Amino acid sequence: MTEELHPLLQRQLRRLQLTTDAVPDASSWTRLAERVSRAYRDFDQERYLLERSQDLASQEMMALNEALRTSQARLTSLVSLSSDWVWEQDADLRFTYVSDPSAGGSGPDLSLLLGVALTDVQRISMTPDMARRHALAASTHADFRDLTFSLSTPAGGAFHFRISGEPVFGPQRVPLGYRGVGTDVTRAVTAERQLQHMARFDALTGLANRTQLNERLELALARAGRHQQSFAVLFVDLDRFKAINDSLGHAAGDELLRTMAHRLSTLVRGVDLVARLGGDEFVILVEDVVEPAALRALAERLLLAIGEPMTLQQRRFEVSGSVGISVYPNDGDNSHTLLQNADAAMYLAKNRGRNNYQFYTVQLASQAFNQFTLEADLRLAVQRDELTLYYQPKMRVDTGAVSGLEALLRWRHPTRGLLAPGEFIDLAEDSGLIVPIGRWVMLAACRQIRAWRDAGFEVPRCAINLSMRQFASESLEADLRDALGACGLPPQALEVEITESTLMTDARRTERVMRQLHEMGIRISIDDFGTGYSSLAYLKRFPAQVLKIDRSFIGDLPGDRDDAAITEAVIAMAHRLDLTVVAEGVETPAQLAFLRGLGCDEVQGYLLGRPSPADSVSQRLLRHGGAAPAMPAPESAIDEPVEAISPVHARPTLRDGVDDPDRAVA
Repeated sequence: MTEELHPLLQRQLRRLQLTTDAVPDASSWTRLAERVSRAYRDFDQERYLLERSQDLASQEMMALNEALRTSQARLTSLVSLSSDWVWEQDADLRFTYVSDPSAGGSGPDLSLLLGVALTDVQRISMTPDMARRHALAASTHADFRDLTFSLSTPAGGAFHFRISGEPVFGPQRVPLGYRGVGTDVTRAVTAERQLQHMARFDALTGLANRTQLNERLELALARAGRHQQSFAVLFVDLDRFKAINDSLGHAAGDELLRTMAHRLSTLVRGVDLVARLGGDEFVILVEDVVEPAALRALAERLLLAIGEPMTLQQRRFEVSGSVGISVYPNDGDNSHTLLQNADAAMYLAKNRGRNNYQFYTVQLASQAFNQFTLEADLRLAVQRDELTLYYQPKMRVDTGAVSGLEALLRWRHPTRGLLAPGEFIDLAEDSGLIVPIGRWVMLAACRQIRAWRDAGFEVPRCAINLSMRQFASESLEADLRDALGACGLPPQALEVEITESTLMTDARRTERVMRQLHEMGIRISIDDFGTGYSSLAYLKRFPAQVLKIDRSFIGDLPGDRDDAAITEAVIAMAHRLDLTVVAEGVETPAQLAFLRGLGCDEVQGYLLGRPSPADSVSQRLLRHGGAAPAMPAPESAIDEPVEAISPVHARPTLRDGVDDPDRAVA
């Protein structure tokens, strides 16, 4: 019986000292009933409390689940709206999860990360510093922040990411991998690299810029100093680039610079550096090659490459260059001095005829200083009224009458004396002073014509020379009108002489400008015919009235059969085109007689008169209605002949090998 009783009832019977074998008395039964009743009440209370507790726990669990769902929805929304994404990695640091592989369809495909480990050097790249940081964190199972790396794509591109992560541990802190957040920084990295590239490379040509050149020079100086070695700096400048750029336009100028940058780059070794300083200035840093013979060979190759014909705006074109060379340590022990001395040598290469190279020497430095000083003086020459015009007559071959004058520029330098244009015109063109000086020439010539007319002289037409930059100037027509208007002269009082090479630089623009001048009534003469890029097709279209045969074809007449044949052909051709022919550089009676026999219209040269000041011209040539006096014997030179180089070629020389001082004029 006892075994069948509930343990709870058995416990109560024992407490009351009752057994199932004896019938309890009334009091014992009452106590038993009370105890059983209390036990039931306690059980009911406990059950109530348990059920209440379960109910509260259920409510709390529902609230927690709702909060969790809200939090998850909030996180999902924020992640979807943010550029950041979450990721997970396994113990081998392979990406096993990324939150949004599509990235909205506009960003990188993050699914490319799946299965890739950050230690996979075939797909992942990062800077050495980043790699060290990540390796240290992974080895110690530590957090890492802002780790930037690149992921190569199957198409050959790359995405750039920045991630932060923390380790994930299992039981007993067994490492399971990492998880964290990531950001696509491809645009930022690309922009930064572009800025870095722009800071070190020339935007137009892709060559190193001045900043990178200075850095490389400092490294070269440090290496050369440690190992007691030498290196060379070559300063390269394109001849007459400003005039070409002005005449053809900036687009053609940019194309020219890119072509030259490519040509220069192909001629140097991979360890050498080609940099563009700006404009048409290039510098080449050559290490471990300082033997003069090797540097000469390199400079000659550079000049040949620069001089190769090229096509600009569907027209064949040629340029030349000048190269200056300085060598460490003889020519300087710092980057500034080496560049300065190479620049000085280049400047003297230009002064010695262009299209050549010069090594730096102390003598060259002195000459360069003189040239720099001369340029500074030239900027003040107009203000100080130091410029003047000389005039050389042109004569009719058939009558001997003076048919015209040519105004030729001179500079009365305060310390150097009278300078012919060959000594400063190149400076004027390279510095941009040629245009204001050209305006001065126009006005000065018109004033002199006005003065002669007011004095009662019968003044023939006066010619002025236009440089390439003047002819390319948009203000040319206005400048001529202003000069004529200021002096009350008709356009027929002036003639403009334009070199053949200038005309052929941009034939379309040339034709337009020449027609404007022709419509004004200004006579147009093509100067130095035969030395440029002759094209009869264009010559027929140009509204010119005069063709001047270059002196290089006249000097050896009548003995040189080739020159005689060329001169005869040019005269015949010009007459067929209704052009007046003027022969330049006539110095002997035999030349004059030969030209007369060929039917040449006019002549000009030392036989008939050298360039002279206005007073001498008025006294000798203009008092008798323009009639010429008896033919004079050659006079002593007023100016020492100096070099004068055309924009493309070195011009032909006279028979004595010396260029005429008036070949390059404003």
